Amino acid sequence: AAGLVARGLRITVCAPRGTGDGYGFADAGAQFTPLRTRTDPGAVAALRAACAEADVVHAHGLRSGLLASLALRGRPTPLVVTWHTRSAAEGARARLVRLTERRVARAAAVVLGASSDLVERARGRGARDARLAPVALPVPSAVPDAETDPSGHKTRAEIGAVGRPLLLAVGRLDAGRGYGTLLDAARSWRDLDP
Repeated sequence: AAGLVARGLRITVCAPRGTGDGYGFADAGAQFTPLRTRTDPGAVAALRAACAEADVVHAHGLRSGLLASLALRGRPTPLVVTWHTRSAAEGARARLVRLTERRVARAAAVVLGASSDLVERARGRGARDARLAPVALPVPSAVPDAETDPSGHKTRAEIGAVGRPLLLAVGRLDAGRGYGTLLDAARSWRDLDP
C-alpha cells in the first residue's frame, strides 16, 4: 500500500478491523475501511460501497475473492484475486469449495497463484488469466543488517547455525507444500559435515 501511495495512487484497504490496526495502512497513506469477513448481504453491500470509485479491486484469498465478485457484480471494475492456499476439504465441503473456486476464477480478470499448482487449479476452474505470483514477505527484523552484521554471524548465532549450512522453509504446514520431502532429505544429510 505504501508503495502505491508513493506513486500517487489512491488506495483503500478493506479488511477486518484488527488487520487495519495491526498493519498500519492509514500510516502508509491508504484509507482503511473495516469489513466483516462473512459473505452476507451486509458485507457485500459495504464492500460494494467501498469499491464504488475503484479502478481495480484486488482480493487476497478465496473467501475475499467471493465477497469481491459478489460486490462487483454488474460493474466493469476488474477483479484481481490472489490464491495463497489450497483447501484440503472433503465431502460436501469440498464440493462447495470447488464451486466457490469456479465462481471466483471466472469472475476475476486475473488470478494470481502463490504456487504453480494453484495457477493450474485456477485455470482448471475457468480462469481467463492465471499467473504465478510468488508471495514476497516483508523483510523481518531478524535479517542481518548489512551495515551492523555484514556476514550475518549474530543472527546465525542467535538461532544456533554458526559454521554450518542453514535451510529455512517458510509456509503453511500443508501436505501439498512438500515438507515431507524436505524432512526426508534432512534426515539423509543431518550427519554430513558440512
